[in-house]
Parts: sequence; structure tokens; C-alpha cells
Amino acid sequence: MALFAVYLVCALVGAWIAFWRAPEWPRYNLLLAIAAVPQIGHVLGIRISEMFVISVVAMTLWCLCNYRIAGVPMVAVGAAFNALAMTWHGGAMPVRADILAELGYHFDPGVLVEGSKDVVVHHSPLWLLSDWIVISIGTFILIISPGDILVVGGVVMWLLFSRTAALERESSMLACHSASHAETRKNLIPGHSTRPALTRLALLAAADPALAERLLHDPFDVANAHPHYHVTLDAHDRATLAAIRARARTVGEFLGELAAEVDGL
Repeated sequence: MALFAVYLVCALVGAWIAFWRAPEWPRYNLLLAIAAVPQIGHVLGIRISEMFVISVVAMTLWCLCNYRIAGVPMVAVGAAFNALAMTWHGGAMPVRADILAELGYHFDPGVLVEGSKDVVVHHSPLWLLSDWIVISIGTFILIISPGDILVVGGVVMWLLFSRTAALERESSMLACHSASHAETRKNLIPGHSTRPALTRLALLAAADPALAERLLHDPFDVANAHPHYHVTLDAHDRATLAAIRARARTVGEFLGELAAEVDGL
């Protein structure tokens, strides 16, 4: 029950962080569920050796499908360490009898510890990968492996950093867009303009993206039929707008060309 309590607390904390951080969600999580089934079976006392092979294959495929996500490579290394130790001992995680004895538990070698995935051993050539790290808080005792630490570390990394690159790209794009928009407005500050009608039209377009979009498609109609500010364009202004429209492919290009014309560039 203590192990289930740890799993439950970790799941709740992870869900809270995921809700707050919205990390990148891995793909093919059914594979992860398949990999977890034998581990849950061990805790419940159901041990089927063939299921361990299925668990390893499912976990390997899941890691390969999601290796680009932050934290997954660390989870893969931790799972590999655990799988290596468990494979050496028939699908159960070795735990040394002397470590259990120090905690007051006495088991004969070869005994499967009830309520866990562990098998008691005197010694193991892979004991460094086994369950030997003791976490003791009051009456609560948990024995974990280095692989478990790596798996938990990978999950934490996934929760905290899996969306960082994407968010930076989005922030960079927004910053560039804002800087471009600000630069366009800066170039349209009224002064001693020799093209007052175009200046007014450009200011209106810079302040209203919808108007700028309409100007790109039909500058003359929009200029004459603006609901609040009627702009009277002379022949020179109309020729300029026609030339800009012919060159510009996007609203940003249209506004940039218009700003350049207003500034006499």
C-alpha cells in the first residue's frame, strides 16, 4: 500500500504541474500502459515471466517514438538500467538481503517480496542497478534503484522543459511581429508630409489590421468608403497605391511599402 501511495502522490503532483505547464504530450501512450501492466501485476502478486519481455519491447518502442521530447531519453536510460537488472533475475528486481536486514526485514534468498517487484538475493553482479537506495521518512521506508531516480528525473524534466523550445519560438515570432509593427508605425508619424492623404491612410491601416487587409485587396474602394475617415486620393496617390498593390504579397509588405512612400524613401 505504501508503494501505491507513492505512485498516487507522484501522479497527482505530476498532473498539477502538467495542468500548469501544459507540456508536450508523448505519442503512443498505449505502449506505456502495456509496459506498466507487468509491474502492476508484480505488486499485486501476479507474476508471468513472458509479460516482462512484452513490457521491455513496449517500453523500448515508446521511447523510440518519443525520443525528441525533453526528458524521454533520461527515462529510457533509467528504464534500460532497471530492465537489465531484472532480466538477469528472471524479470524481478534484485534487492540484497543484507540491506533488508539492516531495516529489520529478514528474508531468505530467492524469496519474492510481497507487494513489490523485488526478489531477495545475497549478491548480484548488477547490484549497482538493483534496489539498494533506501529512502526513510519516519516509519515510511522505500528502496529504489538508480534507474528509478533517472526515470523520475526524466519525468520532471518532461514536465518542466518539454515545451520550452516551442514557447521560445512563439515568443520570438511575436517579438519580431511586434517590432515590425512598431517600426511601421514609427515611420508613419505625421510631420511635414508631402503626401498627406497617403499618410492619413497609412496611419489608419497601421492602427486597424482589418482595414490594412482590405487595402491590400482594393485600396481605392476602402479609401473612399471608410466608415469614419474619408480619404481623398489624387491621381498620384492612386498610381502609388496601384504600384504598391502590384508588388506586395502580404499585409506587412503592403504597409512597409506604403510607409516608405510616405517617408519619401
